[in-house]
Amino acid sequence: MGNLKFQFEKYSKNNTLLSIVMVLLGVVLFIWPGKTLTLAARILGIALLVGAAVSAFSWYREKDKAGSTFASLGIAALCLIAGLVVLIAPKGVVSLLPKLIGIAIMINGAINLAQAFELRNVGQQGWTSGMVMAGLTVALGLFLVIFSFSAMKAAVMVIGGVLVYNGVSNLWIESRYKKMGR
Repeated sequence: MGNLKFQFEKYSKNNTLLSIVMVLLGVVLFIWPGKTLTLAARILGIALLVGAAVSAFSWYREKDKAGSTFASLGIAALCLIAGLVVLIAPKGVVSLLPKLIGIAIMINGAINLAQAFELRNVGQQGWTSGMVMAGLTVALGLFLVIFSFSAMKAAVMVIGGVLVYNGVSNLWIESRYKKMGR
């Protein structure tokens, strides 16, 4: 029984610490979404530069051995270029993902528009609703393409808010759970 109590207390401390970290991270993400995204991109850029250095060193170390290839040197060059691009234009890299998603959504909306026209051509009811929904899909995809960084910042703010809520609710439930054990 004593060992179970020790494990519960250890879990409780870890859970409390994790909940506090969630709240703090959530606040940071909510208050500074753009800076947080930019920082994440810069960390990625640095990691790519480190990967470039490791690959170049690997190529240099193995270049005189039989069967060595330029693959490590090619990977080093790609990592170097990608790392520099990310470090030079971190906001551009961050905005790339919503742009790609937006393009995919626009294509899907265009396909839905074509389907709605086919429904109209065969006299099927409900084609106007399909047309409106498809048009809205295209518009939302276009929104992501045009305002990708703002959309990404909003998504990060939502994630931050959810983390704050989750951390606070964990802390509250943990406090009630501790009172139950007393």
